[in-house]
Amino acid sequence: MGRLLTNAGSMSCLLAAGVWVAIAATAAAEPTAAAPPGAPITFEKQVAPILTARCGKCHAGDKIEAGLDVRRRAALVAGGDSGTALVPGKPDESLLIKRVDAGEMPPDGETGLDEKEKQVLRQWIAAGAPAEKAEEPPLDAPAARVSEEDRNFWAFRPPVRPEMPTVRGQDRVRTPIDAFLLAKLEEQGLSFNCDAPKAVLLRRLCFDLHGLPPTPEQLDEFLADSRPDAYEQLVERLLAAPRYGERWARHWLDVAGYADSDGYLDADHPRPEAWRYRDWVIRALNDDVPYDRFVCQQLAGDELSDWRRAEKLTPRMIDDLTATGFLRTASDGTYTGYIEKTECYQVISDTIQIVSSAFLGLTMQCARCHAHKYDPISQRDYYALQAIFGAALDPERWQSSEVRTIPMASEAQQAAVKDHNQPIDERVAALQKYKAQWTERYQKEAVAEILARSENAAAPEAAADPKLPETLREALATNPKKRSTEQQKLAERYAPNVSLGEEGLSKRSPEYAEELKKVKAAVAAESALRQPIVALRGLVDVDDAPRETHVLIRGDFEKPGAKVEPGVPAVLTAPDAKFAAQPGYKTTGRRRALAGWLTAPDHPLLARTQVNRIWQRHFGRGIVPTVANLGHSGSQPSHPELLDWLATELMRQAWSQKAIHRVIVLSTAYRQSSDYNERKAAADPDGILLSAWRPSRVDGETLRDAALAVAGKLNLEMYGSPTPVDRRTDSSVVTADDAAGNRRSIYLMVRRSQHLTMFDLFDTPVMEINCPQRNESIVPLQALALLNGPFAESAAKALGERVVREGGATVDGQCDTAYRLLFARLPTAAERAAIAKLLEACAAEALGEAGAAATAEQKSAAAAAAWNQAALVLLNSNEFLYVD
Repeated sequence: MGRLLTNAGSMSCLLAAGVWVAIAATAAAEPTAAAPPGAPITFEKQVAPILTARCGKCHAGDKIEAGLDVRRRAALVAGGDSGTALVPGKPDESLLIKRVDAGEMPPDGETGLDEKEKQVLRQWIAAGAPAEKAEEPPLDAPAARVSEEDRNFWAFRPPVRPEMPTVRGQDRVRTPIDAFLLAKLEEQGLSFNCDAPKAVLLRRLCFDLHGLPPTPEQLDEFLADSRPDAYEQLVERLLAAPRYGERWARHWLDVAGYADSDGYLDADHPRPEAWRYRDWVIRALNDDVPYDRFVCQQLAGDELSDWRRAEKLTPRMIDDLTATGFLRTASDGTYTGYIEKTECYQVISDTIQIVSSAFLGLTMQCARCHAHKYDPISQRDYYALQAIFGAALDPERWQSSEVRTIPMASEAQQAAVKDHNQPIDERVAALQKYKAQWTERYQKEAVAEILARSENAAAPEAAADPKLPETLREALATNPKKRSTEQQKLAERYAPNVSLGEEGLSKRSPEYAEELKKVKAAVAAESALRQPIVALRGLVDVDDAPRETHVLIRGDFEKPGAKVEPGVPAVLTAPDAKFAAQPGYKTTGRRRALAGWLTAPDHPLLARTQVNRIWQRHFGRGIVPTVANLGHSGSQPSHPELLDWLATELMRQAWSQKAIHRVIVLSTAYRQSSDYNERKAAADPDGILLSAWRPSRVDGETLRDAALAVAGKLNLEMYGSPTPVDRRTDSSVVTADDAAGNRRSIYLMVRRSQHLTMFDLFDTPVMEINCPQRNESIVPLQALALLNGPFAESAAKALGERVVREGGATVDGQCDTAYRLLFARLPTAAERAAIAKLLEACAAEALGEAGAAATAEQKSAAAAAAWNQAALVLLNSNEFLYVD
């Protein structure tokens, strides 16, 4: 049976969705019931049969198209996405009549209303649209549009902590995770692999939690640690290290859609202060800020305190304001002088998509133009969510991208800074005015001298054009590269190689140069006294009086429909739930109310979405594989009880994300080896049951950072402005090979128009909106870049030099050093022999004809060059590119 729906009037019994089709077909075949002479036409007896027969296919039953339900009079009055359908007493103003008369309802291909039926509708509306029974609650309340069957979908029910299953292999259960996984494995007669060796686990953990290979010192320390809890102690050290925040911030910044530029146009305007949000994420993760607060700060950090009226912003307030940079990550082409409503609405749409995919794991954007095709999410739901952000992102009161910022100061601090800066600005303005007047005087003197000694007929021209001296002065004062055609002609006629800008005048007059130097020094001294106010790239409400929000018909802002109140998807709330916000000083409080709703313990999606995301980052596949879509069109969870246990565990652990990492990496499932077993491969070919560890290739940023780390070039300086990237003449985008250019990848500038070439090749996303789940590809260009690219060659050269420098005089010692750096192990005898053979061949090639007659210096250089080649080979090995 389909979902159950409540009918109106005489059809008050519960009918399955499929039964509606039969009713509609029957009603279409029968003549319309006429009212007895003198009897009123009522909704239940005459109107409802017509509407269910002709319109019920789209506006009753399983799907309620455009938010309009024709089964109740109250629903017609409430209307759908296009507004009210019924104006009692006024048939010509009723949208229902307009659509029926225009042949738009029902649509083409469906049996329309005949003239008799149209007349019944008109008479009924003209009479005030009477009904036999008292009105039931209108269906425009969001909760009334959702059935209990909708709410019973697994992802829309609050997570309930399941009992840990009993399994036969209790000796393999280290954490509850193992019990849930073993329960399914044992159904197939399977179990976990044995534990991986210590060195393999160290490398796995370091890449997983830090995004870097282990150092030889870490390797020696862990291998020498014979304590029973050596592994647990290692986990704690890695979770406590600052590298953890950098690694996991990269994952979150994908979800947030972080970039250091606005995108859209070729200019791709930079975002000078965006990095403060990136740094906030790193610090928050290192501090293990509870995930519920992590969410609240990003959605409503500005509404968590009365910061505007504080005497002085506290560090906590600054933190909260910085976190709202999450709401400013969307591409934004609304620059000063270039603001179109289309772009404004696109920014809003992208922001809603980022918010919903990050915290709900749903494809809310599919309901922007029409009801969601798979999930019970209406357009009204979509625009109700958008209304929450209406006070901050208002197309009618739009602020350009560079203006939409937050002053890092309270109103009192801003006033004090203004009072402090005002006299300084006045003195600077006076100095600039003096400089301009003084410069103009010297320019006039220079022009007069030029005209006086000109061999051309300057005098007659000057007499005919008294403005000539001033016009010439302006031409010569303009930068030669920026002169107009007329200015170029004047300059060529009278002073072809003369510029009367500040630099030109300084060369012409030592007196001017000296005075200019004094004025500039005075301006610099005064300017140094100014107190700047940092403009955070965050989001605040324009005020506490937002405009109304309307459903946009087919997503078109020029076709507003029904008004909607701020709210959340009805399917995720109780039928009687109300979205209530508490306004504050210059703020609506709506985003704080949204954050409070999301972080409630009974919210069905927030915790599930995040633990599934964490699981996917550790194991390469989510419990729900479609990490960004937990709805009907997404995949079913492979282990639903485990997902709910993790979700409730996140909340039980006070929303600590490190606690979730800990329980995952301490499990037997995580520690097992990747050893191949034919029976397991046949029973679990895709590794869904996790009967063995699945090696995974490192992502683009990790590959770059790891190569720099083993080469000894990685700069571990944290925080601050991003390192710029540069587009070369061959169109590749690179960083400088210096200390700044060799910082960790998370600190490189993310330009939407200048994506690092290496990142492009290794599936690092270009942030058009956001990227909750990355793609993974294997293409020939990746191998070419790693073998021949400038970054790979530079890293290999540095690695080769490091191996020679630290490995001692013997090939065996150098080989040991290389393998410990790259693979966290010593080479086998066969590998040593292979490397020695490679080094010998490369050295012979480098020596060329000199051969045995080469000098010791030549042989030493050849040996070093040989290691550069060997290092390149090792950097291209699967063992370096994959984490076992």
